[in-house]
Amino acid sequence: MKVPRKPDLVSSVVLFAVSYCIFIMSPVQQPADSLYSMMVSQNLVRHGTFALDNYRFPTLRPGQDKKYTSNTNIYHLELIDGHIYYYYGPGSSVLSAPFVAVMNALGVSVSDSSGAHDPLGEMKIQTRLACLLMAALAVVFFLTARLVLPLSWSILVASFGVFGTQVWSTATRALWAHTWMIFLLGFVILMLVAHEMKGRRLRPVVLATLLSWMYFVRPAAVVPIVIVTAYILIWRRESFLKYAVTGLAWLAGFVAYSYYHFGQLLPTYYRLGNELSARAFGVGLLGNLISPSRGLLVFVPFLLFIAYLLIRYWRHALTRLALVSLAAILLHVVMVSSFPIWWGGFSFGPRLLTDAVPWLVLLTIISLKAALPLMRGPEFVVGALLLALSIGINGRGATSEATQMWNVRPASVDEHPARLWDWRDPQFLAK
Repeated sequence: MKVPRKPDLVSSVVLFAVSYCIFIMSPVQQPADSLYSMMVSQNLVRHGTFALDNYRFPTLRPGQDKKYTSNTNIYHLELIDGHIYYYYGPGSSVLSAPFVAVMNALGVSVSDSSGAHDPLGEMKIQTRLACLLMAALAVVFFLTARLVLPLSWSILVASFGVFGTQVWSTATRALWAHTWMIFLLGFVILMLVAHEMKGRRLRPVVLATLLSWMYFVRPAAVVPIVIVTAYILIWRRESFLKYAVTGLAWLAGFVAYSYYHFGQLLPTYYRLGNELSARAFGVGLLGNLISPSRGLLVFVPFLLFIAYLLIRYWRHALTRLALVSLAAILLHVVMVSSFPIWWGGFSFGPRLLTDAVPWLVLLTIISLKAALPLMRGPEFVVGALLLALSIGINGRGATSEATQMWNVRPASVDEHPARLWDWRDPQFLAK
């Protein structure tokens, strides 16, 4: 990748530092699905195995909660042939292992002296790494925008990408699988834009490797894999062989891992696609878009402005990149809207749409590129107001504990999903 010019380098450093400071000072934490993921990382560093048999789980017992497919009462863990495994994707744990090793050397561990889980130690590791990754993603967004936009607008795009979206309110509050996935996806999109706009070599081996590891982190990465594969087949067919061989090699390794540990081609978590249902789609689609407590357009209203710019100035847009990003966003929305628990359990706002944020940032870049020479004063004002509102809403999710307690107060949102439609008590205004 080309070395940034001095103004870009200075802006990147400042953007990283400011983003990290804001993220790390935001007090809300979301210890949910990611719990025990850093225990896997620590276990890989110390014992070289994915099985968590070296640790103590006094309350662990067989049994299945009706809301989860894990086969134990701790939904993060599953028992396979007498061994204990982390239920969710292994990718985040593998990628986080070097950072966990450093934190262990500094005296921070995910377990106490008896081998029992230390949730405070784990969350300290998770939040620090999540904030670092998302501050780095701010720089990736900035560098992507700089391929197309002036310096000041690129800073604005990066600021929207990390402060006006679920990056601040979700991806920095714990090391969700979303965190590593969108970090890697940011580089995929940077490569695509650099290739389209500057004619830089696509590097299919690197591209396939990034996409493969996104899948190891989170199976929802099947969406960008399908989209990028279609892009290569349609417009860059000469790169397809190297791309396909690399992707198949990584997949073969993942299948071997799964068969060795679980006796099946894919881990249980990667078969959740069987739960997708057309019956859930209608409500899920509306909920993911306009629910007062989960709707993307409610929590990121700046996207309404981007949609307006894209429609009005479409003939000036970078059509190929716009079609790729729109297809990726649409396919992801369809997928998560077909999931029975479309609201994503105990979380803030449209968590399940966090995976689409880098595509939304790309669409923002494309829209601004098309509109900037033609925009009028009132359009700037409306855009600024909606951007400020998006940042304010997601800032509440990162700084107000009340927004987290909303999931269980006055009643569990999982048990009473009708609360998701109550405009008298939207999550982002919880007190």
